[in-house]
Amino acid sequence: MALRGVRDLSSATLSALLIWFQLGRTGLGYSSVPLTQRPLGLDVACPLPVDDKAESWRYRRSLWTHQPECEHSMDRTARYCAYTNAQHGSRGWSVVTSPETAADSVSFLSLSPPLKAPSLTSDSHGAPYKVVEMPGKGRGLVAVRDIKQYEEILLDYATLLVDIEFTTKVPAVLGYRLLHAAVDRLSDPASVLDLGQSNGFAQDVVENVVRTNAFHTNLGEVPHLAVYPAVSRINHACKPNAYTRFMPETLQVSVAAARDIPTGEEISISYIPLGQPTPERQRRLHKWGFTCTCSLCSAPEAEREASDARRREIERLRDDAVRAFQAGRPYTALRLTKQVLALLPAEGLFPLYSEQYENMARIFYVVRDMENAERYANMSLGVLREQGYVGEVGREMVEGMWRRFEDEEGGRY
Repeated sequence: MALRGVRDLSSATLSALLIWFQLGRTGLGYSSVPLTQRPLGLDVACPLPVDDKAESWRYRRSLWTHQPECEHSMDRTARYCAYTNAQHGSRGWSVVTSPETAADSVSFLSLSPPLKAPSLTSDSHGAPYKVVEMPGKGRGLVAVRDIKQYEEILLDYATLLVDIEFTTKVPAVLGYRLLHAAVDRLSDPASVLDLGQSNGFAQDVVENVVRTNAFHTNLGEVPHLAVYPAVSRINHACKPNAYTRFMPETLQVSVAAARDIPTGEEISISYIPLGQPTPERQRRLHKWGFTCTCSLCSAPEAEREASDARRREIERLRDDAVRAFQAGRPYTALRLTKQVLALLPAEGLFPLYSEQYENMARIFYVVRDMENAERYANMSLGVLREQGYVGEVGREMVEGMWRRFEDEEGGRY
């Protein structure tokens, strides 16, 4: 934290089946720092909203390759449609959403060159990984060569998106029709249908895929569930060796190594926010229908208890630092933040380094120790650069941090 102030199918909606994703995967459980990437500046005219009654989807410049399939909400105040561009990338792309959202959010379909999905065969030529059967886990990714820390492992794009509001407003049977239309029209439907299905409450195959694999992401400003097929092949670990970087402008996800990964090691990410003790992790992971047996969760009891104690202490110190800073005690906040930084290496909580360095910079800034403020600002930005979230760090980025601090804290100190 920064220092600043989921019956009767004829009538049921998909809400009870899917809506819990609003509290589910958010950025694959990773850091609060998004991948900052400038808009691509595409010269694409904003299309008018279209549904199954419109003919504009047939036009040469239409970005849809199929006539939309649509259904009314139960109160008939809204329409939701399945839109598909089967020529997008190597799998195609479908979204179930409102006509307005579809019209406002399609400029990225004109990306050049076309997106290519990562290889997910057992022999992924040229990739630093291969797909293998993992005992008790289904398929997973294993490194076929040594992978260096922060090296990109794969780059994937969202193949299926579902408007979360659609799941609350459209009767389930009609909703399933749209979900199947969205998947069946892809150029590679198997890329979605062959994904894991581990949810015991799902009443439809596509629903099961979404419940098991989807991540919470925005399409424009509207919350959606997104399926990234390649990323979905990566299994969970509570102390993972890889992390994700989201590119909201293109609905892509990059997976990079959190540390050096030796040949033969399974590649893992976290499905939940990092840094939680064992009971909280297991409670959250129960939503995915499995009990985690990663190296951290299966460690000897004494080791788990020591890890849990450190993680609880980190959270307590972070909370105390925030309270101290907000109460006008910056030097107490400084001492507590240094204690947080000292505990992070043992738990491998690398996403927190940049946040804590920025907190240090903020504290030194408000007490006008600009030498140390600049030191920690550059350390924070340096970590983000190493992790691939920002490009080269320049003076303007540090000065932008000062302006933000002044806007947020100018009246506090």
